[in-house]
Amino acid sequence: MLSKIQGLLKYCYNDSTCDKLPDMGLQLFLLSSKSLVPYEDKIGCMFDITRYEKEIELFKYYMNGHDDTLGYYFANKKPSGRKDELLECKIIPVAVSNTDWDVLLNEALKSVFFFSTNKDTILNAIIISSSVKEYLEDNDTDSMNEVTKERLIGFSLKDFLNNNNLSINKEGLIEFEKERVKMLLKYEPIIDDLKEKYKVLKYIYDESKSNEEMVDETVLSSFSLYLFKLRKGIISPEKLKISNNDVPEFREFLKHSSFVHPLLGRCVVLKRGEKEVILRNKSGLMKVNI
Repeated sequence: MLSKIQGLLKYCYNDSTCDKLPDMGLQLFLLSSKSLVPYEDKIGCMFDITRYEKEIELFKYYMNGHDDTLGYYFANKKPSGRKDELLECKIIPVAVSNTDWDVLLNEALKSVFFFSTNKDTILNAIIISSSVKEYLEDNDTDSMNEVTKERLIGFSLKDFLNNNNLSINKEGLIEFEKERVKMLLKYEPIIDDLKEKYKVLKYIYDESKSNEEMVDETVLSSFSLYLFKLRKGIISPEKLKISNNDVPEFREFLKHSSFVHPLLGRCVVLKRGEKEVILRNKSGLMKVNI
């Protein structure tokens, strides 16, 4: 199981050996992974929206790249109706760490709705989540399509919205249902276009792939083990809680040569310039704009 998780993550993200700046895809993977908290009363991991909000606000300072859905969120503090082009970067950790389908889907869609209410993004998130679940459970690709189609049939966007106190306009609901019906009319919902668009689907459906273990210690090898432990339910929720006390503005931390931040952990300043600071923590390097 661990080797399957490692192989999947290594293919989907540009790994880092902590000596180079991670790209935005890997950064978003790390933010989602850090926002997962095991439930105390049931099997599975919750996508902690409160934690994620804090992570994303801090992310403004050190994100390596540009993304339209992120830009819209920072400007408006709400999701947009546009497609989320970095969807898979954000939801794969949720899919890997959960084994119960209802929990997995609910938490994955919570992460989706943080940035986008787009109908295609929602449907593609269901397909990706279903495929990852079936892949990690060693089910063949033929059954993946069958099971995924059944899950699309049984999904109610209205119920999801009500259960999570979320909302979209009536027109959005109608457009989503139209698109869902169109997808269900296809022989297989996981079409070739989606396999080309999303690395995770391309990897799962590529029968020639190799699941070689990563030997060197990298960011992804560390987080593969972390997600594996979350999946197995062997990490206590207490260990992942962060302080709710008032935290100083981030620039105050940057005045020191080293510091411990409640979200970033222990950081060391490697280089300080007029407009940027280079930091290192356990997840690698960060270029902070000041």
